[in-house]
Amino acid sequence: MQKEALERIRELGLPGRKVEDWYKFPTSNLAAYKSLEFISNKELPVEIDNASNVERLSENNLHTADFGIEKETDFSALLPLALGAKSFVKVIADGASENGILKAHDEYSHTVFRIGKGAKVSLEILENKIERELSAERIDLFVDEDAELELFSTEVGHKQELKFRTIRIHQKKGSKVHILDLNRSDALRRTSVEDYLEGEAADFGFRALNILHGTSAEHDFVRVFHHAAQCSSRQFIRNLLFDETAIHYDGGVVAGEGCSGTDSSELINTMLLSDDASVHVKPTLKIFHDDVACSHGNTVGTLEEEPLYYLQSRGIDRKHAEELLIGAFAKDLIAEHPFEPGKQRLFKVLSEVLAK
Repeated sequence: MQKEALERIRELGLPGRKVEDWYKFPTSNLAAYKSLEFISNKELPVEIDNASNVERLSENNLHTADFGIEKETDFSALLPLALGAKSFVKVIADGASENGILKAHDEYSHTVFRIGKGAKVSLEILENKIERELSAERIDLFVDEDAELELFSTEVGHKQELKFRTIRIHQKKGSKVHILDLNRSDALRRTSVEDYLEGEAADFGFRALNILHGTSAEHDFVRVFHHAAQCSSRQFIRNLLFDETAIHYDGGVVAGEGCSGTDSSELINTMLLSDDASVHVKPTLKIFHDDVACSHGNTVGTLEEEPLYYLQSRGIDRKHAEELLIGAFAKDLIAEHPFEPGKQRLFKVLSEVLAK
């Protein structure tokens, strides 16, 4: 698998601004990273350890073809594989119930979960405490019929770090997958999520709360592919942007020809708390069936004076009034998450953040 990924990433090369999926990302900076020189310079040796990973995957009935490497177009999805990340594979038995954590111990990591029929799983992504110039992680999730999966994180990245996170999900009939992300990173981060709803009545949710300070930036690329009837998906993003921070959200939904009853929505709400903060949103819908309910929306604003005046008129000072409104804005997103472990964890962390 490493050999195939290495060949593919060198074939694609480093992404440029003319690549539509990356046109808002500062791609010109990538050439400065020594660890990426191997992509443009094919003479640089890369140690290949294909056999051990292939064996590890095959023991769990997984093969290179399951990861779509030959057709992969996302540089960040190939990077950890090309550099020989050891694939950690976990199989959850049918009907099992499990809580766990995901933590990358190296700068390049690959995690694979196979979740059995009817299983109920909650996973928290933990950050790596070691400061690194660049890191890339890939998470592949294969979710069987009627299984439920919650994936959540409370990110605090390191300053000056460039971080790539790629999540690929394949869902069977009746399965539910919901992602909840509280991002407080000081880094430059690109999060790529692709979800494939392959069985009827599968359900997917992606909720992200970005609270950014300094010069940090978040680039999200999210695609949901409805390949079966009666599936639902939700993308709900809220951003609190201070200082010189930036958010770039590229969210898309594809409803296939045979996907009657598709129910999908994208909603991005941003509160600009500085004149120097910025947001760019690009929602897209590609619909190939008449019987669908698909929507997208985007709002950008600041703290409104009317509710601030109302709170102050009742004896609350302005600073506390601002904190109350910011807190309400943030908590609404978490409240809609349907799984308790992630919801309670993020409420706790958010309370600590707002108290500072």
